[in-house]
Amino acid sequence: MKKPLLSEMTLREKIGQTLLVYQYHIYNTTEVGHDGSSRDAEEAKAFCEREQPGVFYGEQTGIFYRTADANGARPLEISENGDLKVESTVYKKFIEKQATYVKIPPLVAGDYERGATRTFTDLSAICNGAAIGAADSEELAYQLGVTVGRELRLGGINWRWYPVADVGNRNGAATGRSLAMDFPERMVKLSRALIKGMQSENVAACVKHFPGNDRRDARDSHFTSSAIEYTMEEWWAEQGKIFKDIIDDGVYSVMISHHAFPAADDRQINGKYVPSTISKKVITDLLKGEMGFKGVVITDGITMAGLWSLMPYEELIVELINAGNDVILGAMPNSGELIEKAVLDGRISEERINDACQRVLDMKEKIGLFNEGNNDLPYGVEETVAETRRVNGIIADRSMTLIRDRNGMLPLKRENIKKASIIISTHCDTFVDDLEVLKAELEKRGIEVYMQRRLRSDGELNKISDNSDLIIYAGFIEGHMPKGGLRFFGEECETFYFAFNHGKEKSIGVSFGYPYIHYDIMENADVFINAYNKSPEAQKAFVKAIFGEIEIVGNSPVHIIPKPISR
Repeated sequence: MKKPLLSEMTLREKIGQTLLVYQYHIYNTTEVGHDGSSRDAEEAKAFCEREQPGVFYGEQTGIFYRTADANGARPLEISENGDLKVESTVYKKFIEKQATYVKIPPLVAGDYERGATRTFTDLSAICNGAAIGAADSEELAYQLGVTVGRELRLGGINWRWYPVADVGNRNGAATGRSLAMDFPERMVKLSRALIKGMQSENVAACVKHFPGNDRRDARDSHFTSSAIEYTMEEWWAEQGKIFKDIIDDGVYSVMISHHAFPAADDRQINGKYVPSTISKKVITDLLKGEMGFKGVVITDGITMAGLWSLMPYEELIVELINAGNDVILGAMPNSGELIEKAVLDGRISEERINDACQRVLDMKEKIGLFNEGNNDLPYGVEETVAETRRVNGIIADRSMTLIRDRNGMLPLKRENIKKASIIISTHCDTFVDDLEVLKAELEKRGIEVYMQRRLRSDGELNKISDNSDLIIYAGFIEGHMPKGGLRFFGEECETFYFAFNHGKEKSIGVSFGYPYIHYDIMENADVFINAYNKSPEAQKAFVKAIFGEIEIVGNSPVHIIPKPISR
């Protein structure tokens, strides 16, 4: 079909292009557990035909299992985030069928920061942003953008909310997600390459979360209000310049954060500075005006605590549209009616709706949604997954970062290692099972491996040390694993009363996540490596690195010793 003209669309159809309604709102059910559905497939179809949403949320695949399209299938896997997974081919067919309920081909969107495995059983997990930053290769970032883009297309996804370009506090949400949190030039060059790779495969990229973070504020807007307290001069010198450079290079969309930015907008509601998501000065004046962004602006999830409790929803949706957002992520099912009423009574101008709708239509055109045969792909799952794993493996190899080797212990001599012990510290129970890859890699080299979670006494460590030629202290913390902080606590923290008291000369510390474990709690490790993520490729790369099978060349994307922050 040809791209529709605004003059050919009704007001409600134009409003629909601005709305991303969650799948569980379309079906009026819960995502996990499949209970309580009061809207069957025909009613969901009628809802879509009436509201004409311009965007579907691709990650909520549990809804698939509520429909006849599932043919009685049961979910095969649940991710660490509690999301139900589905096989890519059948979900693509489901999404294509759902697309027939609306007049204009929909965007199908999600974060997918760690690859298509978030949703699909047969597609790939990839390294996090920090590992991409440590590998420090534009060519590899581009290749990863291409192959992840292809995987997403195989599942029916065409809009990926990535990359993360926030600077930030080391205890904040950006740590591990941003490509090079402490090195703006690297952040920009790698983000550009990744974006070009994705968009070359007709997957719209989305840089986030404008206007960024404050290095002095680690609060997480998922849970509370937060703010960027920079002056405009400070912001432009670093965070603003990063976004400007990425925008000027042609990213199709930008996601807005809920952080307040009083230097740009000092308006207050109930004694709190307004979140950027409802700030016309931040979105319309700064981003679209001064910075000249012509693409689509999408909110971060509007039900996050940093925004949601600020005002009644019928007022909030008006504020969000008037601020300059073009797509509302998590719009309530009655949003079309609320926005239409606000247009008719003059609280929202039709020009604002036209602008938002046109931007969405233009982005859809850029990624080929109006082209005949756009969903017919010249590649399949098997070869695409193989390529993703190949590229991810190279990135993993190149990302291994030697934080310190005080006494020149590395590389280890393979013939000297007969027995190895792995002591695990984590708040993520599944990490223990994930480390079976590390165990298997050591066993392939003829090493007998013992694994244990936590240490409880010097005596316990003595016994482990006496029976080991190598001790690996493997730590894992990641954003929202656990929710609320990037620290070891409780029993996981107690390990480090005893760690390195015995066998220090044969001990290696490694982080498979948060890159400051070496600083916060493993300073006593004479040898420490940052692997950045717990993917199988990262675990394999770590083993290759300690035995000298690959050169350790990772370039840390964060300052090894955190810089003091002054106000």
